[in-house]
Amino acid sequence: MKNRVWQAIVVIVFLVVLSRTALQRDLQASAFEEKINQSLENGYLPVVVLSQESGEYRSLGKSALWAAEYAADKVNENGGVNGCKVQIISENTNSEKSKALSLFQGASRASFLVLGPMDAPETAYIAKNVERNQTINIAAYSFAESRNTMAPYGISYMSDSEAGDLEEVRVWSQANPDIKNVVLFTMSEDESQENTTELLQDRLEDMGLHLLKIVDIRQGASDKDYAYYAIQALNQGADGYIFLVRGKETGNILLKLRSHGVEEGRQISTSFSAYGSELFDVAGNMLDGISIWNKFDPVYQGKDWQQLLQDYRIARHGTEQVSNPVADYYDSVMAICQGYEEFGITSENYKEFIGNQEVVDWFYNSKQLKGIQSSYQWQEGQKVTDYQFFVFDGKTPVNRSSR
Repeated sequence: MKNRVWQAIVVIVFLVVLSRTALQRDLQASAFEEKINQSLENGYLPVVVLSQESGEYRSLGKSALWAAEYAADKVNENGGVNGCKVQIISENTNSEKSKALSLFQGASRASFLVLGPMDAPETAYIAKNVERNQTINIAAYSFAESRNTMAPYGISYMSDSEAGDLEEVRVWSQANPDIKNVVLFTMSEDESQENTTELLQDRLEDMGLHLLKIVDIRQGASDKDYAYYAIQALNQGADGYIFLVRGKETGNILLKLRSHGVEEGRQISTSFSAYGSELFDVAGNMLDGISIWNKFDPVYQGKDWQQLLQDYRIARHGTEQVSNPVADYYDSVMAICQGYEEFGITSENYKEFIGNQEVVDWFYNSKQLKGIQSSYQWQEGQKVTDYQFFVFDGKTPVNRSSR
């Protein structure tokens, strides 16, 4: 009898907590909707952003939000759009999937376009669970599966990750033909890596590479965990190591591999997702010779990019490496503002464009657009642009095309 009473109490407490959480999410969504409406009432053209300023993706998320605000400032310095100043209206998801979904649904009641989330897990969760609406979502739809689920409203702010990761390994293996037996580091908790892992499993043999083991990294791993992951790989007797994980995980495992005798950086291939301050902070002195691909060129010499780098370093106190979302988020805000301009969108008629199919089509299959580093185009929501492949010379990434 006592057990049944306790079970009933546990169920009641669980339902109360669930109900309070749902109510809190509804309040957050409504507050976000009101922020957008207030921006319009004040005469601004809002660019609505789901940001990641805390939680698992805070480092990249803060950089992405900075880039969005930086782009909006540049637009306003040149007079704004259609007589209106542009305003970034952001809300922090805390890198939580359920909060991201609630905020997206709140934003959808007041906006026809939302930029973010920056990360693939939150983006995929929105695509799978959102109540169908006609809100354009420029987010991490760099995987065909999530993009197709959200079509034609899911637009990727960055180029496809699967194809880039595959090409990186191909370029790396061609440059190092003596490497034959490899270990792959991935993170199954991150849905964005699932398809890439499967793709590499299918294609490695065609590249002349034999996969010895897949090492699955968990989020929030400790130093002991990183040592364990490295030992798993080293016990296989591999001569090459492929990383699909982010900078923190890559850097920490790299330190362990180096300390256990992996002397040549050329034995290691890393994904674009590793590039950023976390990798440099953890393993900056261990990067020489390592291969990496990227969705932007960190040493690009264009005038606007060099000015952005200077301003970024000032904002980040001069120490932080520019990270992957910066160029793409800058380009996305510029593209949004270009769309506003071409359709004559202002704060007064903004709401009339909710569900406008011509606007949806403008983004889903865009014309050639000018980015801060190179031109690009959206084709069925996929961002089509060039990939960049590098080898580290010390801490400096050197483009393979210039070697």
